[in-house]
Amino acid sequence: MKHHRVLALVLALCLCLGIATVASAAPAATSFPDFDSTQWYASAVQAAVENGLLIGDNHGRLRPQDSITRAEMAAVLNRAFGTYKTTSIQRFRDVKTTDWFYKDLQMAYHMGTYEGTSASTMAPRRDISRQEAMTVVARALQLNLNRYRDTDLSDFSDACSISDWALPYVRAMVGAGYIQGRSGKLAPQDAITRAEFAQVFHNIIGTYLTEEGTYTESFTGNVLIRTGDVTLSNLTVDGDLILGCGVAEEAVTLSNVTVTGRLVVWGGGTDAVFCNDGTNMPEVLVCRVDNAVKVIYDRDSTLAVYDDIQVGITARAKAFPETEVIFYDISDILEEQENLDQTVTDQQISVTIPADFFLEEEDLVAEGTLANHSEKDTYEIYLTVDGEAVTETATLAPGAALSGIRLLNVMALGDYDATAHVTAIRDGAILGTLQVETAIHVAEQWNLGGDAA
Repeated sequence: MKHHRVLALVLALCLCLGIATVASAAPAATSFPDFDSTQWYASAVQAAVENGLLIGDNHGRLRPQDSITRAEMAAVLNRAFGTYKTTSIQRFRDVKTTDWFYKDLQMAYHMGTYEGTSASTMAPRRDISRQEAMTVVARALQLNLNRYRDTDLSDFSDACSISDWALPYVRAMVGAGYIQGRSGKLAPQDAITRAEFAQVFHNIIGTYLTEEGTYTESFTGNVLIRTGDVTLSNLTVDGDLILGCGVAEEAVTLSNVTVTGRLVVWGGGTDAVFCNDGTNMPEVLVCRVDNAVKVIYDRDSTLAVYDDIQVGITARAKAFPETEVIFYDISDILEEQENLDQTVTDQQISVTIPADFFLEEEDLVAEGTLANHSEKDTYEIYLTVDGEAVTETATLAPGAALSGIRLLNVMALGDYDATAHVTAIRDGAILGTLQVETAIHVAEQWNLGGDAA
């Protein structure tokens, strides 16, 4: 990443038609007769219901212990991310326009979370397997498969049963810490229940932001925003910050926000996603697939991230030249800082002054190593006690050292707080003076590491 110019990454994304809709308030899970608040899944299913991921069937049941079909999974992910853009799925013969899930599969296929089970089938009514569920979630989270390609799965006794096409996604989900398995197994070919999927997603997304406004409290875990006109201010996201498709064309502003994980941009238009006031994160990934988006870092945020941030571009980012990740031009600032750093380096006094000087009664030399670490400056050094000079001035050439410094007068027995005064001289001119606190110790006799008599 070059620091001396504005960094603008031109991304290509697919055209967006339509607008995001806001779902009405979701009921509580306890309103469903087949929800058991004493079961292991209670918290996760409650969160899934409250955030609109799981809804009841035509009979008013939640069916937490039932397996989830591929069509139902598509609908759940669409609700989670606020997906709204559709595309043609006429190629898939087992999906009809009259099916309740037709639009959901159109949206999932456009977002890229779903592919067909073959060139002409989608198998929407088939129970989704655990490895399929891990695959579509990894795509939604835009996990970097290369980053996790060496994830060790040897702790799972059934790792060999993972299909080759699913293996990179399973490695990513395990490597990212989102899947721990059950009883030492991944059970990749087993169907996943609605409750199990709710638990997986509950482990992944800590908070959903579904209402516009300003948020000022820090978050633990990944945060998923699925509406626009949101401002995060003076807070930390301890995880990934994901801007869902539901942000659409609206602005999102991050003001003095620290994201410990990634900023993942599925939504946000050219109006744009603003990173202001020292906002920082180690990685930003723009993956919007339905229209252009700009992610703009102001001066302070650019200074906060310029030397470390990774900027990612998804494979589908090819169509919209207006899409950019823009950093403030800080080349002048960096040049000034470099000059300042050099000036500070040139002005430094590099010297060793011992914390303690030792001498015996009647001696005139206080023992302690004085060393000049400069390559071109001469140092003049003397000690004072209570503001009065008690030693001669020692002169140290560049790179020289002394084993002690000579007193002006004999000092009485005792311990003295002293100050070492170091003056640097370059080319006959005084460069600067440094004062270092030290001590002088006068005793009748010292045995400084020698053998006892």
